[in-house]
Formats: sequence, structure tokens, C-alpha cells
Amino acid sequence: MNKADKIFIGLIVVISCLLYVPSLWYAYQNQGSVKEVVVSYKDKVVLQKRLSLDHVYEVKGTLGPVKVEVKDEKVRVEKETSPYHLCSIQGWVDDVNRPIVCLPNNIVVEIRSASDKEADIDTVIQ
Repeated sequence: MNKADKIFIGLIVVISCLLYVPSLWYAYQNQGSVKEVVVSYKDKVVLQKRLSLDHVYEVKGTLGPVKVEVKDEKVRVEKETSPYHLCSIQGWVDDVNRPIVCLPNNIVVEIRSASDKEADIDTVIQ
């Protein structure tokens, strides 16, 4: 290994660390905010509850009822009617960036920060 290889490896390590820092910053930015679970059916919000309320909710899907469980500020699809039960297999989600998508039932379960309502607008065009 010559000097150029060592410089190249060093640059790769530095660039990797610099790319990792923004993801950590974003994760800790939303940590203290109030979160809510939002369940959408065919792009229409059918359920919107605080994530701190432990409960099992039932919403209507295309193939039948879908049970969404909220517990310990995490959410999962507990039971649904679909051929392969892919929604239930996804397990518990507690991250804002990781939705549960149930395509056979046209259901999307996502966690949103309560402060995201103001953050929905990215740009203003005049």
C-alpha cells in the first residue's frame, strides 16, 4: 500500500463520517417533539392520534379491517387481511422516516411530528 492509497482511504473515511452527521442531526432534532400516528386510506386521513396513547385501532381497508396497535410510542399493524400479511411482518415502527405501507389494503401508517404541519411548506413562490 503506497502513500496515495492511504490518502484515498483517509478521504473515504472522512467523507463517510461527514455523510453520517446530518442523519444523526435530523434524528435528534425530532426527538423531543410530540409525535402522532397518521393512518391514510386511499390518500385520505382516516385516523390521527397521539403516539403516547396506547390503544388498538381498527380502520377499514380494501380487503377488510386493519388493526393498528400503538404501544410505548411505537406503532405496528397487528392484524390485516392480505395474501402474504406483509403489513404485519414489518413489525414495530418508531421512526418518523419509516412508514408502514400496506398496498393490498391501500393503507399507509406513518408517524409524524406534531410540528411537521408548519414544516410541510418547503418553499414559497411569489
